[in-house]
Amino acid sequence: MKELGQLKHFLGIELSYSQEGIFLHQQKYFRDLLKNFGMLKCKTILMPIEPNSKICTHEGKDLEDAAMYQQLVGSLIYLTLTRSDISFAVGYGIMYKRGEDCTVVGYCDADYVGNHDTRRSTIGYVFMLGSGEISWCNKRQPTVSLSTTEVEYRAAALYHRLA
Repeated sequence: MKELGQLKHFLGIELSYSQEGIFLHQQKYFRDLLKNFGMLKCKTILMPIEPNSKICTHEGKDLEDAAMYQQLVGSLIYLTLTRSDISFAVGYGIMYKRGEDCTVVGYCDADYVGNHDTRRSTIGYVFMLGSGEISWCNKRQPTVSLSTTEVEYRAAALYHRLA
């Protein structure tokens, strides 16, 4: 192991140290993002999305390269780590992508006495947006259930709280 000094850059996040504290930013990541998608010379705006804007799924053109769109969306979501002011605009834009179903679907399930040592069951859920998973969990129930019905009821109650 080596001592490399103060951390300056990690996973696309840059750290700046000052008297007030440590500041996180992604200027280089954002500049590289603009460069990769051919938008280095784009105009700047004060607000990331126009107030009361409406987007319709039948407007615009179909995507030629879905992989490029997915890379852009993933990069923008990662950029929201330090730029929470664009979170709403990124989420709003993702909801109305062309050419793919944008409904949210959730599934939950449980096993009865999944762990024979503790007699506790395992529950799990997954939420999907279109064909991609956006949230999932798999964990042991905190209490011992006495029937398969009780296990499924607890899993459904957990799913209902999260939906």
